[in-house]
Amino acid sequence: NENIQVLCRNECKMRFDLQDKNGEKSFALYQSFILTTSDYRLNINNYSGNAGDAMLFHHLYDFSTKDKGNIEKAKEWQGGWWYGDYFYCNLNGVYQPGESTARTVHWFKWRRYENLAGVEMKVMPK
Repeated sequence: NENIQVLCRNECKMRFDLQDKNGEKSFALYQSFILTTSDYRLNINNYSGNAGDAMLFHHLYDFSTKDKGNIEKAKEWQGGWWYGDYFYCNLNGVYQPGESTARTVHWFKWRRYENLAGVEMKVMPK
């Protein structure tokens, strides 16, 4: 996380490429992606794409792991992510083909809780 924070201390772009179990693809592009503070607070805006704007819900959340941030949620949802009480995507969740739960790798605005077959997160400096 330190490397991405250094890279995106100033504004970057972030692209999420998603693939479902049937091979269908979707994407979300954010023209503004900044990680601020030592807690990797997410500042994300200016969505375009066909996956639905799931990351806006996570805007201004701190990154959480089982030992930092929203520890309770990171343990419950079994991954590191920008968790609040609720979330619209969990791309560091548990990979469980055939499962459809909040713990699995999902992008709710596109395929609800369906476990995604593939995800790529791409950061590009502006």
